Amino acid sequence: MKMPQDCQSLEEVRSAIDQLDQVIIEVISQRRAYVHAAMDFKRSELDVYALQRQQQMLAARRLWAAERDLDPAFIESLFRLMVDHFIAEELAMLGQEDR
Repeated sequence: MKMPQDCQSLEEVRSAIDQLDQVIIEVISQRRAYVHAAMDFKRSELDVYALQRQQQMLAARRLWAAERDLDPAFIESLFRLMVDHFIAEELAMLGQEDR
């Protein structure tokens, strides 16, 4: 994949973006697998929500974003969306364990 400054056409730029998006999706899939593995250690809704962990994690992601000249609020919103989705999955898994 070419570096952005080396792209000679819009098609090359779009191709690189598509390749990066595939990597992002793969990494999200891997993250989800770890979220599911964490369920082996969670026994309650409080464990799933882990509000203190969420706050610490989001603060770190905001810092990492700022270090890379990205908008911290944008990155936080992306991670909040992902975390909220995975929490819903975890709560469903927790409900299945109770049966």
